[in-house]
Amino acid sequence: MCVPAILVGGLLLSVSSVSAQSQEQVSPEPQSPADAAAATLPEVVVDTAAEEQAAPKKKKNTATGTSSAQGPGAAPASQATDSSTRGATAYGAVDGYMATNTATGIKTDTPLREIPQSVSVVGAEQIRDMNAQTLQETLRYTPGVVADAYGLDSRADSALIRGTDAAEYLDGMRRTFSYYTYNYRIDPFFMERVEVLRGPASVLYGAAPVGGIINSVSKRPENEQSGEFTVEYGTFDYKQVKFDMTGALTDDGKWSYRLTGLARDADTQVDYVEDDRYAIQPALTFRPDSNTSITIIGHFQKDEAGLTGQFYPHVGTIYPNVNGRFISQDRFVGEPGDYYNTDVASGTLLVEHKFNSMLKLQHSSRYADIDNDYDSTYAKWYYLDPDEEYMARSRYIAFTNTQIFDQDTNLEATFVTGPIAHKVLGGVDYTNFQAQTTSGWADNSTPFNVYDPVYGQPQTLFSYYPCGSTTYTSVTSVPLCSYTDQEITQTGLYVQDQMRLNDWIAVIGVRKDWISNEIEGSAAQKDEAVSYRAGLMYEFASGLTPYVSYSESFVPEAGTDRLGGSFSPREGRMYELGFKYQPVGSAFAVNAAVYDIAESNRLMPDPLDTRYSVQTGAVSIKGFEIELTGQVTNNLRAIASYSYTDAQYDDGVTVLDATYVNDIDVGGNQIETVPKHLASLWGVWEFDQPELKGWSVGAGVRYLGASWDASNTIEVPDVTLFDAMVAYEEDNWRWSINGKNLGDKEYLSTCLVRGDCFVGTARTIITSLTYKY
Repeated sequence: MCVPAILVGGLLLSVSSVSAQSQEQVSPEPQSPADAAAATLPEVVVDTAAEEQAAPKKKKNTATGTSSAQGPGAAPASQATDSSTRGATAYGAVDGYMATNTATGIKTDTPLREIPQSVSVVGAEQIRDMNAQTLQETLRYTPGVVADAYGLDSRADSALIRGTDAAEYLDGMRRTFSYYTYNYRIDPFFMERVEVLRGPASVLYGAAPVGGIINSVSKRPENEQSGEFTVEYGTFDYKQVKFDMTGALTDDGKWSYRLTGLARDADTQVDYVEDDRYAIQPALTFRPDSNTSITIIGHFQKDEAGLTGQFYPHVGTIYPNVNGRFISQDRFVGEPGDYYNTDVASGTLLVEHKFNSMLKLQHSSRYADIDNDYDSTYAKWYYLDPDEEYMARSRYIAFTNTQIFDQDTNLEATFVTGPIAHKVLGGVDYTNFQAQTTSGWADNSTPFNVYDPVYGQPQTLFSYYPCGSTTYTSVTSVPLCSYTDQEITQTGLYVQDQMRLNDWIAVIGVRKDWISNEIEGSAAQKDEAVSYRAGLMYEFASGLTPYVSYSESFVPEAGTDRLGGSFSPREGRMYELGFKYQPVGSAFAVNAAVYDIAESNRLMPDPLDTRYSVQTGAVSIKGFEIELTGQVTNNLRAIASYSYTDAQYDDGVTVLDATYVNDIDVGGNQIETVPKHLASLWGVWEFDQPELKGWSVGAGVRYLGASWDASNTIEVPDVTLFDAMVAYEEDNWRWSINGKNLGDKEYLSTCLVRGDCFVGTARTIITSLTYKY
């Protein structure tokens, strides 16, 4: 046998000649040591025994309700795969509730069981069953995630992962940066799947929080012609129409398209606050040959909304006022005409080319332009009268324009060195974030009765330091100041090696980043960061795969401090020990992990001027998570999870109290908003009796444990919430009705030491009718 030499990482390695079979093929069964020695090229990725033994199942097309046979030996396709194999890839639809592959956890199309870190995948079928209308609702049953961290909030999907604010990615590229006015909310209807990687991901993604990231995968064109049209109506006069259609444009299948869109006209549980959206997402794929795919995805979105978060004070929410009264949770404390509007235009390019069975090139890039207009009046968190009914308010106006450009190009090589199979990924990515903001803020000292509101009163405005002034000044309108432009650029080089030696799997990776944080008129702050990752797994024949891993994180911080200086990146690290278990012959999996996290350089309020932040925060987070997901029986698909999160501030960390004057030492306290206990269970039962054919029912329960403010003096009570669904589906039609928080439980998601509380989502019921073809 010919044995060519290949120079890899400076070492001369003997490599067996390459089999003509592509390394993307899934081998029919795990190889024994003898098999590995005999094989020309041992596989880096192999199928589970469960997939070997499972009979071919009918796979439901989530866009159309049609079915296609999917055998256990089917080969994964490229990112732009057609519908006949899409369920086997990291970029396509999830068959039921249990995904097999992901690219989020390791940036290559890899089985979930071969990733030494916690990853959860929520597919389009689960999103549909739950009728999730926001990213927060999509993640309510995901372990380690506080999905509704700040309750009902029209500005952002504020999820926490393992006690840390989550960063959002889209198709593997960062989508959100720091302050909410720099960002926009994505609609889960445009997503094929939403994936949560828990723990640091900086080796592959650069700027990634220590707790984890949320990566959404866009719907992409398919060759099979299909489509659906849906109308919905629900609580708070919720009206929405949406459509999703895809298919081949040419007879040879080289060109295919997908067009997805929606229009919504809706009120919310807060008086005078709307939640309207108009969005469309066209996509086009070109496959000139079987080794190349090019996909272009456009996204255009217009949100016309108000501010659902009213920043109610502690008194009247967590505590009654002196007369025993609580503020109604639909109370609007702003002024009719307040708005929070966002316009988005983005374009994404995804390219994949296989040179041969060993080498594959992937490129992704996206440019997004985001305009946000914000004008809102909100509560000041304290009362002006002894009866605690009249409060002062503030008004904030901001106009923000943000441009974000991302690109990621990598080369993936599969080869063997002696008995060890490798899948090596090397790449370079680049991010450019620019933001321009004009904003202003003023106190409105006209008393406002929060229990018997009167809107449209004259506003008596005072402003702190308007546009450079050093006094508390009476003004006739909110002073708008053009703040200096900010630009953050990040360039990263990364390399990762996935290795297999018989039943042992190892992953190692390293990355170097260069970051520039520049404020107009100031010298750019230059930072460099090196991140590491390592993991080791052992794959038992029973389907059990225990693992241990170590990973690091860093996050550049947008914004400036009180003196105009930029911030250093946040830095973190994590140790994780866990297992992944899919019993032989089953279609469900159980995953569990314990972890230890540390992070420094968190932003905290500046004691001298609360409009700004200082980098004094350091935290230690330890926890445990377990989840079950998949097809438990022929009739029942389910997900269940439990999370324990002990998230504490380190000694020496201080925050300001509600007076904005006194510092509070919070060392050793549980991080605000983070419950120690989370638990959830959701299941859908499909009837197979002839008289009930087509009917399904679902139910869920969510337990949110008690949480605290940063001072650990205000306890937000725990709450148990119930959800349910009923659906009927036949060849071309699907009807469903979903209820969330069925008991209409009034609850608070969190209270902050600064003086305000956030209200949870009230009961919502939405019915949907879908026509499929």
